[in-house]
Amino acid sequence: MQYIIGAYASAPSLTSNDKSLETQFYNKLIKSIPQIQGLEIPFFGDDIHQFGSDFLFNFIKPEWGNVLTCIPGTMLNLEKNPKFGLASDDVLGRKEAIAMHARVNNILHTMNEKYGKKSIIAVQIASAPSMSVTGVSSSTDSLLKSLDEILRWDWGGAKIIIEHCDKFIPMQPFEKGFLSIENEIDTLLKISSSYNVGITINWARSAIEGKNVVRPLEHIKLALEYNFLSGLIFSGVSISDRNYGSWKDNHMPFSKSYNVKHYEKNSLLSHENILKTLNLLDINNLDYLGIKILAMPLSEINIEKRVGLNKDAIYILDNILEELN
Repeated sequence: MQYIIGAYASAPSLTSNDKSLETQFYNKLIKSIPQIQGLEIPFFGDDIHQFGSDFLFNFIKPEWGNVLTCIPGTMLNLEKNPKFGLASDDVLGRKEAIAMHARVNNILHTMNEKYGKKSIIAVQIASAPSMSVTGVSSSTDSLLKSLDEILRWDWGGAKIIIEHCDKFIPMQPFEKGFLSIENEIDTLLKISSSYNVGITINWARSAIEGKNVVRPLEHIKLALEYNFLSGLIFSGVSISDRNYGSWKDNHMPFSKSYNVKHYEKNSLLSHENILKTLNLLDINNLDYLGIKILAMPLSEINIEKRVGLNKDAIYILDNILEELN
């Protein structure tokens, strides 16, 4: 089995400006995980890496099929303008989001030209903004307008996928607080006959929404019911943890399975919960399956640990998939 690796979440560049450390990390990661299908590549608003896009180009293999995620750029823009987003009812906020996705489209074509092939298999977008801020509103109508606009562009064969994040629920703590998966599916149903679209589920983000381990299963079942499930990314979360917090979107590593060396004991991403999740679907029907994990504390730059967390997570998934077969 091959996997999409959200390597940027465990890369030293989250807190370090040392290019040599970043180089060590990517070289060791790629060597340690031969099962890499491609990377989940973050779009930060202009570039796909803190050191510039060309830096990451040095590590991406021409044969890979990668995924671009627009979440980092979306969150950075929301810090400046809480009305930013493809689902925003604010004209300027939606216009800014459209403009950012035009830059995503440009980087996609740059990569395809560089590698001489379809380098990006999927582009993950988000149904921002959150309605938690006074004066901010979002809707399926606005999301539909945005999708209808950006889907007219040439995406080089890449599938446009909504990356579901936890929805906004009044009086409940949240991390992203975007549209519900039901609203996202309703929007996709209106355009799916004309465009190649889908949904990706991040395990932790669905668990954060429900404050339980059942919500990811519910979201997967719903996406499968409408034939929209395109991707599944395993990130962990905790009810309570000193480093990773309580129901925080901090991409917590897996808990211990098969006696692996690198894990987080308080993670809800246990063997049992992974097994229950994968048992719901046929992975051959997915466009991709992957992981995205963060090494805490951020101040600890330990390349072996950062690579080891990714390597052991893949080892766990490989073994669970073997059990299912």
